[in-house]
Amino acid sequence: MIRLAPGADGNGFAVMLSDLLRQNLSDKPHKRASFNALSGVAAIVAEDADVAITLRFSNGEVEVFDGIVGVPDMAIRGGTDEIFGLSNLPITTRFALPIASKNDPQGQEASRQFMKAIREKRLFLHGAILHPLFALRLTRVMSING
Repeated sequence: MIRLAPGADGNGFAVMLSDLLRQNLSDKPHKRASFNALSGVAAIVAEDADVAITLRFSNGEVEVFDGIVGVPDMAIRGGTDEIFGLSNLPITTRFALPIASKNDPQGQEASRQFMKAIREKRLFLHGAILHPLFALRLTRVMSING
């Protein structure tokens, strides 16, 4: 279940991300296992839009909050384009990593843009190294690929 916390319905970013998650889980039921295994808190900050949300995952549910609530396990910070670009990352079925096959030019371009944004410090993934399974599962359920 994906639900907006009280007050989050006024945050367009929270609504869009909730819709993205709903659509991904509806269109790709195999992502449900990764979604159900998510346990933790992620904050997402779109600096250019001056907006932030918090996603609290537990027992196959997520509650989306307006702003940063509590201390997140992981935080994603960057521009709106870079954040939504994460949804285009190819996800391999074996390791859930953003690695595109040679036969996937769109995936290769999304991977290049992701790495370029990290290198140019336009996208930050705070806590991903400390919580790698959480980061990989979050990427998997947010990606429109795989």
